[in-house]
Amino acid sequence: MKNHAIKNITEILENSSLIKIVQRANQLNELNEKIQSLLPAQFRKLYRIVNLVENQLIIEVPNATISQGLQMQHTQLLPIIQKVSPQIDECVFKINPDFKSS
Repeated sequence: MKNHAIKNITEILENSSLIKIVQRANQLNELNEKIQSLLPAQFRKLYRIVNLVENQLIIEVPNATISQGLQMQHTQLLPIIQKVSPQIDECVFKINPDFKSS
């Protein structure tokens, strides 16, 4: 019978990919809440931040109308978003017909 050393579950979780995924999701949720409070009221709850990749903020919207409305205001929205997250230099709007506003 082998004698295995007892491992601390906290240490195992801290180094797991699951905890990294949870931390990333929490960061995106926090960013989403901050941006929701800054952007125009007519768009609130009609979009959500789904990712941040290479300084591109990926924003999910339910339809092309919302996407077009946000794209038309992109030059005004980007400086507002950059107040919260200065590294963002572009917003990309993705349409998801299954989007459900919260």
